[in-house]
Amino acid sequence: MGRTKKPEKLKIVLIDGYLDEPSCLGVPPYISPHVRYAYGALLDLGIPASSIIFATIDQWRQRRAHYLDAARSADAVVVIAGATVPGRYLGGRPISSREISELGSSIKPVPLILGGPITLCGEDIPGVSITCGEIAAVSLQEIFGARRAPALDAPEEWAERIARFAVLGAELTTRHPSFPYVVCELETYRGCPRRENCTFCSEGKKQVRYQRRVADIVAEVESLAGFGNRYYRLGCQSDLFLYRAAARDGQLYPQPAVLRDLYQGIRQAVPDLAVLHMDNANPASIMRAPKLAAEVIDIICQYNTPGDVAAFGLESADPAVLAANRVETTPEETLAAVRLMNEIGGRREQGIPKLLPGLNFLHGLRGERPETLEINFRYLQSLMDEGLMVRRINIRQVLPVGDYDPVRIDARRFQAYKDKVNEEINKPMLRRVFPNGTLLRDVHVEEVKGQVSFGRQLGSYPILVGIPGEMPLGTILDVGIIDHGYRSVTGLPVPLHINRASVAQLAAIPGMGRKRATRVFLAQPIQDVHHLAQVLDGQVDLSPVLQWLDFSV
Repeated sequence: MGRTKKPEKLKIVLIDGYLDEPSCLGVPPYISPHVRYAYGALLDLGIPASSIIFATIDQWRQRRAHYLDAARSADAVVVIAGATVPGRYLGGRPISSREISELGSSIKPVPLILGGPITLCGEDIPGVSITCGEIAAVSLQEIFGARRAPALDAPEEWAERIARFAVLGAELTTRHPSFPYVVCELETYRGCPRRENCTFCSEGKKQVRYQRRVADIVAEVESLAGFGNRYYRLGCQSDLFLYRAAARDGQLYPQPAVLRDLYQGIRQAVPDLAVLHMDNANPASIMRAPKLAAEVIDIICQYNTPGDVAAFGLESADPAVLAANRVETTPEETLAAVRLMNEIGGRREQGIPKLLPGLNFLHGLRGERPETLEINFRYLQSLMDEGLMVRRINIRQVLPVGDYDPVRIDARRFQAYKDKVNEEINKPMLRRVFPNGTLLRDVHVEEVKGQVSFGRQLGSYPILVGIPGEMPLGTILDVGIIDHGYRSVTGLPVPLHINRASVAQLAAIPGMGRKRATRVFLAQPIQDVHHLAQVLDGQVDLSPVLQWLDFSV
């Protein structure tokens, strides 16, 4: 196909169809390493950047005719995709199998090359000309440049290739629609290090496994920083605590010195970084060696930025479910790991906890029974009763990968369970983690519905903030929290300009209401807090928001 032309003569369309897998996020505002590697591999072959047209799938949807014209005159269209876990997204929507098929049919005879974790799912999608190997970047070099992939038992060679692609591919971030406010997902290693994988997880289907060198990751970050990137997440691994872990007695143990070198190196490469967060951690790894894990947690908290989250994949508090699905951790280990992380990471910086655990629960797993829902709820209630903090509780239904056969869930009982968790666990937990008066800095507005703008900070699992008033998409502001929902909070812009605020924003001040807000709006300009109190006849306690008020005109 492409081998009839020299690489420097090729024209390629590269589409980021977004990733969301157990070990990686790639839906905006995140960019996965997979698509950056693919771009770097194409550059490494000698294909000029000007000959590679890049678009996210959302950009393709918005300007379909434009990109179709470009695709039909290209030598190939490459799609990187793979949402292998269920999710709800604010910043974009992953490409579907139907869209891939339609795209392939629309550009014939131009070949459609499909790569990314989607290729591990075993789905035969009509319209796809070539399905890449496990790592699309390496496969693309085979397709266009006749460069053979390393053997599966040569992890160092895979890591060396990836190291080169990662540095070269950093430039792609500047072409991402979210740039410069894009979170660069960093890969530390590939493949779950456990001997037996959880039955439902796509990580177990990965055949290529490698551990990246600290120096290579730091070099990648230096390259990304050179293009103006300041947001980073060590999210692309199944368990950060086992990065370059030490093997003893058939078990893997954290190496604090390695994690320190990694975090120090990233900080030195980007002294002015805005976000440095992580993602996955296995409670079993933490509690296998609590002293080593405590040292790692302390190291992370020395170098990370506030609001960091370590996602714990407990999946179920029902021992029968854990055993049926080969989940390594136990409810008791997870609870102990939550305690340990609260003890070290629960301290606040800039008003929010430094590092908290998140809990993942999956339903529809093999072995699930009616009482599983009650077992899970009682477990969550024990966390509340003990005064512990978890940043978020993810309750999802398993997305079958390969031949995994999930258990049917009674929709009515499941919804009642979720409602109970929301009311009795999620809302009070949000109050605990983000009490009223908490200031969230640099919230990015991503969506507007009616008279409410919705935004998030950049980082790991940031809390969704509803802000009264219609704001332009992309607005960045500080927000003070005044109320809590089940999975989101309500906040006011800080400073709150009394003489420029909308009625909707004024009405959101605790105790204000729309009638009093209208009275204040009509009385503008308000001179100072005493004038404001007079207009309100002293009927509103302004103390919760007093520090946020600004009376400039």
